[in-house]
Amino acid sequence: MIKGIAAAILGALLVGVVVLGVLWLVFSGLILCVAGFVLGSIIIAGIIVFVIIFVFAVVAFFALFYYLAEKTPNVEPGDYKLKDQKGKNE
Repeated sequence: MIKGIAAAILGALLVGVVVLGVLWLVFSGLILCVAGFVLGSIIIAGIIVFVIIFVFAVVAFFALFYYLAEKTPNVEPGDYKLKDQKGKNE
């Protein structure tokens, strides 16, 4: 029975210390400082990711038109037969 009472008192003291620690952090402004740092980091990371994706999209856009302009098929007149066709069943 004494072990149970000692454990209850120890648990209550531990909860009290945790609550006091959190209140001290809230009123000291440390949590606000850390939250501001994290929010600023997230905003900067979002801007960097947006710039990287935007640059990649612009390069891919111009590469598409370059590919379409450069890869024109060469069609030469001739006598083509169905057996000359190339497809997926080769």
